[in-house]
Amino acid sequence: MDESMKPESGRADGAKTDLLVRGGRGRNGGSTGCDVFVQRARYSGRRVKPLDGDLRTRTLSVLYPSVDEHGQPIEDGASAPKSDELPHIKQWFSDELDLMVRTRVSRVLDLSGGDRVLQEYVRDLELEQYCKDHDVGFTVAVFFGPDMDDFRHATQLLGSGGFKCDRTLLVLNEGVVGAGQTTAGVFEAIASQPEFERLTREGARTVFMRRLACMARVRERGLRFYDLFDWSPSSPGSLGANVSPTLQHMTKTWLVNFEREIQKSGVADWLP
Repeated sequence: MDESMKPESGRADGAKTDLLVRGGRGRNGGSTGCDVFVQRARYSGRRVKPLDGDLRTRTLSVLYPSVDEHGQPIEDGASAPKSDELPHIKQWFSDELDLMVRTRVSRVLDLSGGDRVLQEYVRDLELEQYCKDHDVGFTVAVFFGPDMDDFRHATQLLGSGGFKCDRTLLVLNEGVVGAGQTTAGVFEAIASQPEFERLTREGARTVFMRRLACMARVRERGLRFYDLFDWSPSSPGSLGANVSPTLQHMTKTWLVNFEREIQKSGVADWLP
């Protein structure tokens, strides 16, 4: 395994503050992608707080609870609005943006593509300029599979005022390709679209996320992807019997391939 594909580590907290906003329709792996970005940052020793704006699935809230079993706050646990009512959403997001600037702790926002209320708020705030004014790196990551309707939705999203920014990441997610379907050339039709070519010509970067065949098993066992990166059967630690050599190898290979994509696309500095 190529150990050079480990994420960069050693940067002190506060040296780099980023806001990554996930866009795109649901069911395209965006919540999983946000989880990977959070884990990647923490594995490298950087603080990042998940923001769960996807009230239909609440994936990040489940993965990163805000309190422990005794009701005590967990540092950088996920935050979510009280409800999908407009005043609650606006106040929640404003509070988190204020805290991000004051504490210099990065944020990853899982934003459902169908939540127009929050999209409008992001646009009205002129979020990219807000981040520039406060020395925060702002990245929009749009996830989609090979479905052409999902791609069209993504391009409409990126054409809106709130989600057009200098750092746009297009994540082609092989993981949403149906079981039994071939993945060879599955994104060729999308990559040949004039809109895709225009986006990349204007500076959008593309990252390919492979399918992780053991994804369900990793989730069922309550494991985090990067917990498996350095695991060894000779030193199982607290993971114990939840991990097997094959499960670890598949997950680590997946992470290494994704890191290779990140480095090849030159977007490592875009991520928290």
